[in-house]
Amino acid sequence: MRLLLFDPTSGASGDMIMASLLDLGADPDAVRAAVESVGCGLEISREERHHISSTRVRIHAGGKRYRTLSEARSILAAAALAPQALDRAVKIMEILASAEGRVHGVSGEEARFHEIGAMDALADIAGSSAALSSLAADKVMVLPISVGSGTVVAAHGRLPVPAPATLEVLSASGLLWRGGPVEGELLTPTGAAILAGFADETAAEYPLIRAGATGYGAGTKDLAIPNLLRTVVGEMAAPKGSGGGHPQPHPHHDRVVQLETNVDDVTGEVLGSLLEILMEEGALDVAIVPALMKKGRPASLVKVLARKEEAERLARIVMKETGSLGVRVFPSLHRFVAEREEREVGFEIEGRPFTVRVKVSLLGGEVLQIKAEHDDCRRIASESGLPLREVARRAEEAAWREVASWREEAAWSEVG
Repeated sequence: MRLLLFDPTSGASGDMIMASLLDLGADPDAVRAAVESVGCGLEISREERHHISSTRVRIHAGGKRYRTLSEARSILAAAALAPQALDRAVKIMEILASAEGRVHGVSGEEARFHEIGAMDALADIAGSSAALSSLAADKVMVLPISVGSGTVVAAHGRLPVPAPATLEVLSASGLLWRGGPVEGELLTPTGAAILAGFADETAAEYPLIRAGATGYGAGTKDLAIPNLLRTVVGEMAAPKGSGGGHPQPHPHHDRVVQLETNVDDVTGEVLGSLLEILMEEGALDVAIVPALMKKGRPASLVKVLARKEEAERLARIVMKETGSLGVRVFPSLHRFVAEREEREVGFEIEGRPFTVRVKVSLLGGEVLQIKAEHDDCRRIASESGLPLREVARRAEEAAWREVASWREEAAWSEVG
């Protein structure tokens, strides 16, 4: 797996992200076309920071601005961006708009941009999205971000670091961050949103990786530390076995919100339908728990795990389907999440071959659990005449027997 890793120990801004990807080998023609198509000029140069050679970019915007998410979308829609890069750029703008809206107590569509409404920020987003697409990474990982400390002067006066919009992006995205190591603003709202829009995964430290190229993107400030954003591209190495003496990677981290409501006049059929609708609409998990309310009334507690950006939409579905007058929101729950894979395994019942999908949960390369797909097992049970639980047992036993061959296959892939 080709991994692109951001190492923002000196923070990040839009221009630093674009510069680091160019330094890493992104297509400069594609980046320049993207920047110029939103009405800006691009200057690319080489600079040395603390004896480290890096790429520096300067955006020439000519004082043009946009004010709303709708305006930004219109500009991006006409930009020289491939479909995947365009989708990513729009997503980043929506992350910024949602953050700005939460700061001012309005929706993202109603938010009005201030510092981040300068056209150079939009150029940073378009150019960085084009750069990422040209590198063709399978996964993007972001290490903990240093945000600086102290205060920063903004349109609304002097504000604490991280700035409110930056903090909202960090809170909603689950990116890992820390204060320092120097005073001042190291992470801008645009930089935070780009990293949030790019990140497939966060990690507390470098994973097991065979590094290839390294890129350095220079910022504008003269700091006591190198004002550089480092990026690394390489191949994810298969984790070693438990006897190899190598430290195991950390589990994946993410942040979610939890929605809850109590309902006491909804039938089981409606609740079952609600569960299916919520999962189809993007909920991460749904649980419906029996409860006892005041005056001894039987009720149900509906609990939904969701990404923050999906919370409002899913809450509306809960209220519409159940008639609930309110949904509680528990924000920014931190989860440790195991890796998951889906495989197919073959096994026989009385000499007759069958194939079943299984879900494999892994942590640091160790298989935690194998679960046979219910629908496949039910079909096989109907065809074979065996009880459903017996089909599931045989399928999972066959999958466990194949674990050794999967690991051997991964090891050969690492060598190759």
